[in-house]
Amino acid sequence: MYVLKLLLLGLCLVATLARPSERDEDDVIADDDTPVPFSLEEAYSGRFSAYSFNGTWISSTEIMYRQSGTKNLLKFSASSLESVEFLNATVLTDVNGTGYSLSPDGLYLLIRYDDVTGFRHSTYSKYLVYDIADQRYDEIANLEHLPLASWAPTGNGLVYVLDNDVYYRSISGNSATVRRLTSDGETGVVYNGVPDWVYEEEILGTGSAVWFSPDGNHLAFATFDDTDVKEATYYYYGEPGDAEYQYPTDVKIKYPKAGSTNPLVYLTLVDLSNASSPLINLSAPIDIVGSDHILYTVSWLNDETVAVTWTNRVQNVGQIVAYDVSGNETYLLTLNETEGWLEVPTPIIHDDYLILLSYQESGTAAGRFNHVTRYQLSNGVLSNETDMSPGTVAVTSLLGTDKINERIYYLATGSDEPSQRNLYSVPIKGDNEPTCISCNYLTPEGNNCTYATVRFSSDMSFYTLTCAGPDPTTARIYNSSHQQVYSWQENESLRERLKAKLQPTPLNLIITANGYGSKVRLLLPPQFDENDSYPMMVYVYAGPNTVRITDAASYGFHSFMTTNRSVIYAWIDGRGSAYKGSAMLYEIYRALGTVEIEDQIAVTKILKNKYSWIDSNRIAIWGWSYGGYATAMVLATDTESVFKCGISVAPVSSWIYYDTMYTERYMGLPTKEDNLYGYNASDVTRLVDGIRGKKYMLIHGTGDDNVHYQQAMALAKALSAADILFEQVSYTDEAHGLTSVYPHLYHTMDKFWGDCLDLSYIY
Repeated sequence: MYVLKLLLLGLCLVATLARPSERDEDDVIADDDTPVPFSLEEAYSGRFSAYSFNGTWISSTEIMYRQSGTKNLLKFSASSLESVEFLNATVLTDVNGTGYSLSPDGLYLLIRYDDVTGFRHSTYSKYLVYDIADQRYDEIANLEHLPLASWAPTGNGLVYVLDNDVYYRSISGNSATVRRLTSDGETGVVYNGVPDWVYEEEILGTGSAVWFSPDGNHLAFATFDDTDVKEATYYYYGEPGDAEYQYPTDVKIKYPKAGSTNPLVYLTLVDLSNASSPLINLSAPIDIVGSDHILYTVSWLNDETVAVTWTNRVQNVGQIVAYDVSGNETYLLTLNETEGWLEVPTPIIHDDYLILLSYQESGTAAGRFNHVTRYQLSNGVLSNETDMSPGTVAVTSLLGTDKINERIYYLATGSDEPSQRNLYSVPIKGDNEPTCISCNYLTPEGNNCTYATVRFSSDMSFYTLTCAGPDPTTARIYNSSHQQVYSWQENESLRERLKAKLQPTPLNLIITANGYGSKVRLLLPPQFDENDSYPMMVYVYAGPNTVRITDAASYGFHSFMTTNRSVIYAWIDGRGSAYKGSAMLYEIYRALGTVEIEDQIAVTKILKNKYSWIDSNRIAIWGWSYGGYATAMVLATDTESVFKCGISVAPVSSWIYYDTMYTERYMGLPTKEDNLYGYNASDVTRLVDGIRGKKYMLIHGTGDDNVHYQQAMALAKALSAADILFEQVSYTDEAHGLTSVYPHLYHTMDKFWGDCLDLSYIY
């Protein structure tokens, strides 16, 4: 459920790519230099979002980026620290280009325009190839809308997908040759080179299902056959008063719901250097993962070997298989998780070592943590398993290996600090301890960086480190000796504007409930007085293997509620949350809607009893997506009425309505032989009587292709049948994010909170 994870960030507006818009009449402004609260419009509009790194590494030392103002394309050298104009802005503006990428040989620019949204991670666009020397545009696929067009990693070969078939375009001299690789694609049914809905959303997290070998000579691509997958349908109502939409349009998506038929998946390999080469099928290890398997990760270990991870349907057994370019297979590593679900790794290779992420014992009661793990690789056999990042640090991303300095780079939390993210390295050989590279990097305010992301140049001789916390984002360039060579972005303007705004005071706590320590962050109003009493609002997510609390700076709805409404804003990461060890994580396995809900209630009860400045009669909860589900479950099972009211936005109401690959990963199958009991126990429509007497608002978009409107309708029907009063808002044709109706959405919620918690504005 990628969207559920992404929405954790969406409501806090940790948006670092969009430039903040100019202030308008809705901003809160003081007559003097006194800091003022955030307005509601400022909270949802992204006006206090930050610039980030806006370039792309195109070589070992060069970054290509688009200059603000002129919009020209420039190349920046990390060696000389100089930028030179590469292409005039008109190359893009003349065709209304919305995106671009440079061919590896530097001779052509792939330009995207006329975008049409596909699924969550996919976009259908028209494409042009611009010949830089000849200043000429060449059309790709007769300007049909394509879900994918991508350069090979060397030269100027281009793979694209048209009508769900894969094509490869190569240039020789002044002419281009196109080779059609598949011919069985069928719109909405058979997908070649691009994923169907469920694979895009839950497994790949991207709109691409093609993988080039490092030298560009071979291509692996996936095929997803949805022939037997059932359709989900919703209405598109269109523009009000438009005769074209006199009758609503049926929108149908192949969407496998829990327990139903999954798409069939195949992986194919082709030699691009030989136009007559056959397609080679790379068979799944059915003897280990079964016939109803899932293709999880694909990565090239070298020019001749591709590593593929397959899992069984419920994703607790997996097999990493290495295939050579002739299709010969070697079983490298069997994965078996007995306590929960697999965290499926993507392996990399360095000389005679295979490196991946896997759970390793921490030597503490917290259990196992995801660590960098090294194996000796000899003739297809792995040996000498070594934990390279021991302790209670959770590794979140394996970035790669520096072949010159022989070091592994990765992102990880701090020790017992799941809210942090920093860059670490460890020698590939030997027994040296890991080093935190970015922990001592300072923000302009003089604080240590607590939340970093990194992009390396092609040979890892330079990297851009974006530090997003605890202060506003900075983006800086470092060399392989970890010396800063250039400041790319400091967000001086944002920092200056924030000086005019009141800020909440964070209070970090560990609250022990139900046998575990839950991490809690309370954001206290800027006028906080412990002798006063304040309402409290819990913003919940609580989905498995996620965290609500991060040390990235953000300025969103919580900024408004704390500074303008004097509400204590709370985040609670209890059982089932990520990066605190397998013991706490796997408590939620096969039991969604239980332990994570119990912890939200128990921790909140402890807080209100412990702190007299929390008004026990004015405590609310709200959440989006999984958080919307958690909100409804909290209200339904809160027998002591700790919470007085809540809002569910786009919630799941019953897991039988959600997709197979997310739901079955955590719940197993909805059958009597497996976990039907767990599904029934987690179904909030069966528990609505607990919501009686509490104020509840249910919000959903009718065009939600992820958590279907059916979920809200089922919950509304159950509430109505039980004669339980509630408020409901439906947003016509809106998808899961409700992005087109933010003003109405947030004003609606603000009114609800004002009524429920008896709130007034500070400013």
